[in-house]
Amino acid sequence: MKSHDCHIFIRCLLPTAFRELPTNIWKPLTELSQFFKDLCSTTLKVHDLEVMEQNIPIILCMLERIFPPRFFNVMEHLPIHLAYEARVGGLVQYRWMYPFERVIRAFKRTVKNRAKVEGLICEAFLAKKTSSFVSFYFKPHILSRRTCVGRNDDGGDTIKASLSIFNRPGRKVGKAKDYWLDERDKAAAHLHILLNESKVSPFYMPWLLGSRVKVSRVIEVLAPLM
Repeated sequence: MKSHDCHIFIRCLLPTAFRELPTNIWKPLTELSQFFKDLCSTTLKVHDLEVMEQNIPIILCMLERIFPPRFFNVMEHLPIHLAYEARVGGLVQYRWMYPFERVIRAFKRTVKNRAKVEGLICEAFLAKKTSSFVSFYFKPHILSRRTCVGRNDDGGDTIKASLSIFNRPGRKVGKAKDYWLDERDKAAAHLHILLNESKVSPFYMPWLLGSRVKVSRVIEVLAPLM
């Protein structure tokens, strides 16, 4: 299996694959799987990482009681440092090698002579960068890999709304359905337009200033009575 396949197996399939084993064997394997799942989550908390850093040596000791000593090498003890590295370096998604491995795989497809793999990968990389650089000097009507229309591009929406607040980038996705606003949603929509629409500002600001003057006058009248 590839490295990403092993990663998915440990994170998602390990507890299910060995659920029929005795509890003393299945439990450390499940805890190891949960460790990697928590480590690769999109949100990490320092307190949780500190707890994981304390628990992973215990999990590995439980595994050492199950598997023979020959099974363990440097890679089996590497998880001890992963929680600390995540606490210092941040999310795992920004540091792992899967994006680079996918790029290298794309370049390996261009290799025809197996005796000179590195040189042909360099030539493919230079050809890609050169073609991308030259495409900046093409005329607008000439399509290239950089300027070609996307496969799912439908041309966008040509209807322009009268209010600028509704002219937002985006497209309708999925099946259309009716939605009726209740009074709370209607009031929230009105408030959003009043606070964010530039065309309403000439009318909104004088009203706001006038209401402040009225409130101040009411306070002045009621102050002696309080």
